[in-house]
Amino acid sequence: MTEARRLLAVLFVLLTGVGIAACGSDSGSDGDSGNSEVEGVTWTVMNIATQGSATSLPKGVEAPTLEISDGMANIFAGCNSGSGEVELTETTMDFGPIAMTEKSCDQVQNQIEFLVNKVIQGQVTYEVNADGFLVVERNGDSLVYTPPE
Repeated sequence: MTEARRLLAVLFVLLTGVGIAACGSDSGSDGDSGNSEVEGVTWTVMNIATQGSATSLPKGVEAPTLEISDGMANIFAGCNSGSGEVELTETTMDFGPIAMTEKSCDQVQNQIEFLVNKVIQGQVTYEVNADGFLVVERNGDSLVYTPPE
């Protein structure tokens, strides 16, 4: 089942060209128009896509996570963890500075963490697709998170 989800996520990312168009409007945004569908649960990275090339996480590597609740984002980026403010609209997440721990990590963890941190900063677009995957995109790089169980 996990392999099927992984394949669906990779296909989704590749078929959408890794880009996610923010097709919503700014009207009706009152600053507190977050998306309850993404809040209050822990999302786990399944795939990372950078410049059109998607890859699954290596076996044995602890998957990065994202949890958004009450205007705060809690992140595990692959080795280090952190938190910071985030503002949600229906199609964007706007991350403030994320205060991260500074543990020493191995090369694979460092690479994963670099890619996660490259996406999770500033304003990013996101969507929860029909299969329940959370896709977060910034400047052609994407993180595909599995839906909470």
